Amino acid sequence: METVAVLPTDLDGRHVLAVPAGADVLGLARAWFVDPGWTREPAAPEPAPAMPTGARFRGVVVDAGPVRPGAMRLDEAAALVGPLPVAADEAHARGLPPGGWDLYGTADPTSVRVDEPAPTDAVSRRVSGWLVATARRTRGLVVPADRASVLVPDPGQGVDLTLWSAVPLTPADLVAVVRPAMVGARVGAPEVGESTGSAPVPCRLTATFEYDGQVVVTLARSTTLPVVLTTIDWRASGPWAYRVRWRPIDPDELGSEQPSRLHVIARDRVAPMLARVATALQRAVEGTVVDAGGFVVSPDDLVRRSRPTA
Repeated sequence: METVAVLPTDLDGRHVLAVPAGADVLGLARAWFVDPGWTREPAAPEPAPAMPTGARFRGVVVDAGPVRPGAMRLDEAAALVGPLPVAADEAHARGLPPGGWDLYGTADPTSVRVDEPAPTDAVSRRVSGWLVATARRTRGLVVPADRASVLVPDPGQGVDLTLWSAVPLTPADLVAVVRPAMVGARVGAPEVGESTGSAPVPCRLTATFEYDGQVVVTLARSTTLPVVLTTIDWRASGPWAYRVRWRPIDPDELGSEQPSRLHVIARDRVAPMLARVATALQRAVEGTVVDAGGFVVSPDDLVRRSRPTA
C-alpha cells in the first residue's frame, strides 16, 4: 500500500498496528506472548455533560471527552499504547481503508513512562512478527515508525494448519482419514520414519496436483508447543503435531505479500482442501488446530475455510 498514513501525533516515533475497531488485541497477544496484560486499562470517554435546554441552545452538540489509551505489556522488552480510535468517517483522511479502526503504538515498558515510544531498533523480531501476524489475522495493517509506507499483509498468505493432539495415528490410519479429503490429487504411499520399540512412528503423506503443487501431511511428536496452547485447557491439545502444508510450484512466492495471480489462483483452489484435511483429522483424534500465524482456528472457522473461494 503506497499511501502514507496520517496518524495521531501521540503515535509519532512508534510502529503502529491498526486493527478493525473492537478487535481483541490482548487475546491476540496471548497467542504469541506468555503473560501479556494491561498495566493501565484504557479509559472510556468521560460522560458528556447534560445538554442545556431552551431555544438558545437548540442545535448545540456537547462532546464527550477523549478516550485515554491504555498501556499493554507484551513481554519484558515490549509494550503497546492504545487503542486510539479512528472513526469510519476519518479513515480516508488518515490514509486508512474504509471502516473504523483502533490504533496501537509500540512502547518501551522499561522507561519511566510507558507513554514513551520504544526505540525502533529495540523492537524485537518477535514483536515485529506478531504485529504483522495480527494485522494479517484481523485484515489490518502496520505502519512503520518512519511512516514511509504502509504494510497491508496478504490475509490469504498463511494457509498451512497444524492440529495438536494427544492421539497419534498409525500411517495406515492416517491415510484412511485424510485421503477422502484430498479429492483431485494423486496421493502417494506414506513415508514412515524410524520406529523405536512400540512407540508411534512419525510419517509423511504427500498429495500432488497437476498444476497446484503439493499438500504434505506430516505426523511427528514435538517437544515444543505454540504459546497459544497455554491459553486453553491442556486436555484440548497434545504433543502430536499433524502439520498440513502447501508446497506451491514456485515456493519463493510463499512469503510474498504481493504474489502472482497464478499463485493466488492455485492457493485459492488448495486452501479449502487443507481445511478439510484438518477437519477430518480433528474429528478422528480431537485436539486443537493452529494456523500459520500462531492463532487457534475454531471448528466454525475451519468450516468457513473449507468452502471454495468464490
